[in-house]
Amino acid sequence: MKRRQFLCLAGGAAGWVLLCGHSPYRQWIVYRETHLIILTSRDDVGADELGEKFAAIVRAALPESQAAVGRGPRVQRIASLISTQQVAVGVVSRPNALAMYHGDGPFQQYGAIPLRVLVQNDAYRLVCRDDFLPQHGFLLAEALMENGRDLALSIPGHGAIDTGDIPAHAGALAFARGRPLDLRNAQ
Repeated sequence: MKRRQFLCLAGGAAGWVLLCGHSPYRQWIVYRETHLIILTSRDDVGADELGEKFAAIVRAALPESQAAVGRGPRVQRIASLISTQQVAVGVVSRPNALAMYHGDGPFQQYGAIPLRVLVQNDAYRLVCRDDFLPQHGFLLAEALMENGRDLALSIPGHGAIDTGDIPAHAGALAFARGRPLDLRNAQ
């Protein structure tokens, strides 16, 4: 009899939890609000390694950012999360960044994503949406350019590497040009 009562109680408790709608999605929302997530994809090892380096630099320079790497299974996941504003930044190869920006190839279902480049090297781009806060772009560019010298980084429009059609983020460009960012008017 005790076994039957236990099973009924356990089943009822499990059903109650499911009916309450507890979901890890709420925890994801809180996590991404308190951490800078640099998204990479498992199908691009180089981007994943660079994302780890970026996160370490940003954590050291801006500890309050609590920078962390988030890995998607494929680069299309980065497009999905950035286009829906669930993640702010991602590391992608130059060809993938251009395809996302234009909504071409494997990114057609997301349409053209209004990307901006924060920093870049010859193979990869740290991208964000055009509505990423200017002060955040400034701080990220500053941290990465000043502490990632061995990564051969530059900012589009200010250096040797040209990203083609993807413009630099306004905050990153302000840093590159040595202009102070007016935080009262930056939103």
